[in-house]
Amino acid sequence: MDPNFPMLERITDWLSRLRQGMRSRYVRMLEAEIERGRAEVERLRAENRALLNSVLGTAGVPPIETPPAHPAQIAPIRRRSWPQIARAREIEAAREAAERERKREASGAG
Repeated sequence: MDPNFPMLERITDWLSRLRQGMRSRYVRMLEAEIERGRAEVERLRAENRALLNSVLGTAGVPPIETPPAHPAQIAPIRRRSWPQIARAREIEAAREAAERERKREASGAG
């Protein structure tokens, strides 16, 4: 039996661990780079969507809604035109004004 065999086995084991460690670091570096790329793409998409909605709003077209991350979990949002949005805001403001008026009359009468 070769007396150097255990030492050779330890060296081989050490080299395989070193290679695995280096490979893991490289893989982690690649994964981090991919994540940075995805974050940049998402940021650019959001910026483009905001610019597009700004231009569309100037033209009187309803804004583009962003699709949900998981469509199965979230109900779709109904797109509304700018006149519909303005009308809904007016209705809500009128309801709030009527509620304030009722509270004021109730506090003055009591």
